Amino acid sequence: MKLKTVSLENFRSKSSSTMELGSRLTLLIGENGCGKTSFLDAIAIAFGEVLTFLPEVKGKGFSARGDIRQVNGKLSPYVRVKVVADNDLTWDRVQRRDKSQRTAKQVPAGIGVKLLHQYLQESILDPWNAGAPFNLPVIVQYGVGRALLDDLPMRRRGFPKQFSRFEALADALNSTSRFRSAFIWFYNKENEERRLQQERRSFDITLPELDAVRRCVSTLFPDLSDPHIAINPLRFVITQDGEKLEIDQLSDGYKTMLGLAVDLARRMAAANPHMDDPLAAEAIVMIDEVDLHLHPAWQQRVISDLLNCFPNTQFILTTHSPIVVEGVNNLLMRYCVNDLINEDEANDDIKTIRALYPLDPSETRTYQITRDGETALMDMDELLTADSLIDYFNQVSGLFDKMRDLETGAEKTGGDE
Repeated sequence: MKLKTVSLENFRSKSSSTMELGSRLTLLIGENGCGKTSFLDAIAIAFGEVLTFLPEVKGKGFSARGDIRQVNGKLSPYVRVKVVADNDLTWDRVQRRDKSQRTAKQVPAGIGVKLLHQYLQESILDPWNAGAPFNLPVIVQYGVGRALLDDLPMRRRGFPKQFSRFEALADALNSTSRFRSAFIWFYNKENEERRLQQERRSFDITLPELDAVRRCVSTLFPDLSDPHIAINPLRFVITQDGEKLEIDQLSDGYKTMLGLAVDLARRMAAANPHMDDPLAAEAIVMIDEVDLHLHPAWQQRVISDLLNCFPNTQFILTTHSPIVVEGVNNLLMRYCVNDLINEDEANDDIKTIRALYPLDPSETRTYQITRDGETALMDMDELLTADSLIDYFNQVSGLFDKMRDLETGAEKTGGDE
């Protein structure tokens, strides 16, 4: 399942808004406070009904305060989030301001969640109860607190021994979720892998679920290897340039991305362990401020790396960074020149271009979000993100030029004297 559109009514600062989503990438750009995160949270609330319906996990709903739009100090009668999936499955979630009949009359009729429940019953729960195969899509949201790694367990006491597939969705829509669950899952899977190696008397035996996580790490971090849990004391360790380091010893940029990568990869591996490549499972991933703590060089390639690593994931991202936007332009252009690349050519530029993900413009949407609304930035003739952000760059460079003129003028005045 992938999303086609999301619609908001009276959600936070948005009175009414509908946004078409790219099947591979939707990038939301805008200043602080303009409502970028609101779209991610609204989608998470819509999918909260999915988790609520499935066993062993909890969903997410509207907040008691703050989600219903307020105008002139008065709350709107209701708030609604509606989504349409690529199979035309449609549902919405509504919360009224209060339970009075007068307010109820002000709420337009909606679709509800009956069709969603029917779909989940037929595609997931019925096969699960019958012991038949099924694919479990992963829906996960990462907020700006995703780099928090300070809750890692210090001892193994109380670690669960078994994980169900549905637990891959536990806390998946909690944007401030931490690394603890991924740590415990990784520890247990490593123990399972060691037991299997002992039984078969071969260190070449590995667990496909762990292999998926390791492959994700090596794809996103070519300089990192051998992620594993060390004991006495208990800690997550990785090798960088031949040096074994605890995850807390890495920079904030590495910690932010490594924590996300390990958590997302283990969720996909746990949700669909029967797949030859769990990273190729369908997923919807929302990341707020994808450029968080990343060096400009990393900002250029972060989206390409994610798309390469998770080939069937729909990414919905926000950013403040013009470098991220230019990085997306490179991916769109990479798609356009795909047939012009000589696979036998080995110079450095061609190698760099070849490594980029060829992002199909038809699967991409970019928007500039403001308090007044959303503006689509895709130029489908040029197959690039439009240049409406140039004004921001010109303002910065223009101010620098004015100060340089002041400096030049002062030097000339001094010289005349």
